[in-house]
Amino acid sequence: MRSERWSAPTRELTLPERIAWVLGNEDGRPVSSLTEPAGLLVAAALVELLLDASLLDAGSSYRRGPVDTTDPLLEWAADGLLRSGGRKADLGHAVTGPRGAQMIRRTMDRLVERGLAHREPRRVFGYLAMPVFGSALRVHETAALHHDRAVVRAVLDGADADEDTAMIAVLLHHGRRVRALHPQDPHAAIARARSIASGRFVPAGIDQDIVRLVSPTVQAVLAALTATEVLSSGH
Repeated sequence: MRSERWSAPTRELTLPERIAWVLGNEDGRPVSSLTEPAGLLVAAALVELLLDASLLDAGSSYRRGPVDTTDPLLEWAADGLLRSGGRKADLGHAVTGPRGAQMIRRTMDRLVERGLAHREPRRVFGYLAMPVFGSALRVHETAALHHDRAVVRAVLDGADADEDTAMIAVLLHHGRRVRALHPQDPHAAIARARSIASGRFVPAGIDQDIVRLVSPTVQAVLAALTATEVLSSGH
């Protein structure tokens, strides 16, 4: 999925990179590497792999498709999912714990490798004023970020969607992140994203992909994350 609407520096981003990118901080201030939930990034990777036929939905599991992926982030995500047999029942392991944390880090690393951001040290004072050192991302291409966020915002505000922007809207809807794009009318934008996630207001053909594949996949990943969180909390 490579829309001509995106800015030139970001046109080759994968879907997980894209969702992390458009949810970035517009003024280029440091963005924590833990800003985006692993579930949304895993869901984005899975959607792209399925749409590209690099993965196939085999009912209770996923299996390799006929098209090889050449992107290292997508290949890593696919390998992690298939290593234990690709069972959908194991989706929770892909979005929580060490694997989920790695998905976040690897996505952010790809933005750095592409020259869109860089890591810089940060110092956070927490409980008892003890300093905690780590790293954060600072956006290089702020003009590109403004442009790309505006593209998504326009769709949420009512502009026609193409395949790329429709997929972003679906992910934002299911991840409850529509407000993060600062649409003109948040309530109308949330309703618009919900409609797109139901296959409305998109070109013919894309609507079927959304209804049959994209929305169910994103919901399954995020449901697995929620179920794992509930179990781990003891409820």
